Amino acid sequence: MLEALSSQTALTHSGTDLLSLAERRLQWLESRQSVLAGNVANANTPGYVSKDVAPFAGVLQNQMTMALVQTEPGHMAGPGNTAVARKTTGGNTSIDGNEVRLEDELGKIADTNDQQRFATTVYTRYMGLFSTALGTSS
Repeated sequence: MLEALSSQTALTHSGTDLLSLAERRLQWLESRQSVLAGNVANANTPGYVSKDVAPFAGVLQNQMTMALVQTEPGHMAGPGNTAVARKTTGGNTSIDGNEVRLEDELGKIADTNDQQRFATTVYTRYMGLFSTALGTSS
C-alpha cells in the first residue's frame, strides 16, 4: 500500500496525474465554450472579429516537455510561448466588418461539447476503477 501511495505521489509531482490532466482539460473546454459563446453573441456587432483559444496541446506544451537549451551558438533556439486566446483570421467579413460565421461557430461549439462529454466519461470511468479496486462499487 505504501508503494502505491509513493507511486501516486511520484505521478502527481512529475506532472502526469491523470485526474489533474482531466481537470485542466475540462477547464480549457469551459474557457473555449465561453469564448465561442461570446462570438455567437456578437454575431451582429459591427467590426467584431471572432476569437478562439489556443489548442489544448499548446497549453500543455510548457508543462509536459523539457525545455531545449542552446549549448552552442549554432544550435537552434527552443520554441516560444503560445498565447492563451487569439483572434481567428481568414474569415469572410460582412459589410459592417463583422467576421463571425455562425455555421463555423456552431460547429466549434458542437465539437467542444463532444470533447466535454468524452472527458467527463473518461474521468467517470477512471474513478470507477478506483471504486472497484477499493471494493466500494455498487
